[in-house]
Amino acid sequence: MLGIGVAAGLAWGVLARGFMRLLATNPEFTWAGTLGIIGTASLVGGLVAVVRLARQSGWTPWWRLLGLPIVLLFGAAGILMLPGVVGGVMLLDRRRWLALPGAALVALTLGAVVHELDGSLTGRQLAGVALLGGCLAVEGWAARELVRRWRPPVAGPLTVSGAPADRVATGPSTEGGAAQRTTTLAP
Repeated sequence: MLGIGVAAGLAWGVLARGFMRLLATNPEFTWAGTLGIIGTASLVGGLVAVVRLARQSGWTPWWRLLGLPIVLLFGAAGILMLPGVVGGVMLLDRRRWLALPGAALVALTLGAVVHELDGSLTGRQLAGVALLGGCLAVEGWAARELVRRWRPPVAGPLTVSGAPADRVATGPSTEGGAAQRTTTLAP
C-alpha cells in the first residue's frame, strides 16, 4: 500500500510540475524546485496511503496525523490550489448540499488562474489549466482520505467467554484440563 501511495504521489508531482510549466508565461526550470515538488508529493502520497490503510484496518484515529505533511503542497504558489482542493473534498463528501459550494470553489480556483493569465489562453496554457483541474481532483481525493469519518470495524457477535465468534466452541472443551462451555449470545 505504501509503494502504491508513493508511486501515485510521484505521478501527481510530475503532473503538477507539468501544469506549472504549461501555465508559466516565462517558464524556468530548476532541479531544486522540480525535485522538491516531486519529493514532497511522493512523501505525501505514501503517507496518505498509510492513513487509508489505518482507517480501513480499524487502527486508532491518531494515525490520521501522518497526513499533516499535505500542507507542504500548499507552500509558495501552491496556496492558490487550496480553495480548489477544499472544493474537491466537498464534492467527494456524501452530503449533497456541499456539492454546489464545492464546485464553486473549484471553479473559483480555475477562474483565478485564467484571470491571472489575463484571460487570453494559448493552447499550451489551456492544456495547463486542464491538467491543473486533474491535479486538483487528485489532491482533493487525497485530502478527503485524511478527513473522512473514521469508523471502527464492525465487531462480530459477542460471546460469553469474550472470544471471537469464529473461535467459540459449542461443546465441552478439555483445554486446560477442565471442561468449559462457551456459547454465542444472539444479537
